[in-house]
Amino acid sequence: MEETARRRWGTLIIDRLTELVIVFVGVYAAFVLNAYQIKEQQRERRAQIFAYLQKGADAGSAKLKNVITTYDRAINEFTAKLAKNEMPEITPIAWSSSYNPNESAWLLQAGGLELLDMETIARMNEVDAAAGTGLATMAHYQQLSDQLIVPHLGAGNAYFYDPATRQLRPQYARYPEMLQEGSRVLHDMSEKTDALAAQLRAEQSRHP
Repeated sequence: MEETARRRWGTLIIDRLTELVIVFVGVYAAFVLNAYQIKEQQRERRAQIFAYLQKGADAGSAKLKNVITTYDRAINEFTAKLAKNEMPEITPIAWSSSYNPNESAWLLQAGGLELLDMETIARMNEVDAAAGTGLATMAHYQQLSDQLIVPHLGAGNAYFYDPATRQLRPQYARYPEMLQEGSRVLHDMSEKTDALAAQLRAEQSRHP
């Protein structure tokens, strides 16, 4: 009887231990699976954010370079003619941009803060700062242009020049400076955008 009782007791203990092991394995497996699913979701989210940022940075870089080429050529031609007293044509300063100051914040809130390197986030902030400051400056110059230049376009190009010196009248003397500031803004935005594109490629190579 004692031997039988011991066997039954031993069997019961083994059964309970087996149940505990099965429960533990099941819980651990569920934990591992959940962690894997979360990691995969983060990887997919990161890939989506990366693809969006890389596409935007590459497209923005190419577009800025094209705009800079055309803009700087026009400025150089204007400056050269002005130096020769040729009274180059005055055109209104008009800037338009699809820049959205909330776009980077939305991407960071959507997971960028947790998934992107701090260096990449810093480059994003630099692009936003350059665009925000530069476009605000040019918006101010456009307002001046609307007030001082646009109302007199019908009077002809000669209206803006002193006929004796063939140079810009004093109230329009800052016009070349404003054009040059536009070039500076574009070059600054291009530099920051190129830096972001390069940083994205570097981070992607570290985290394929």
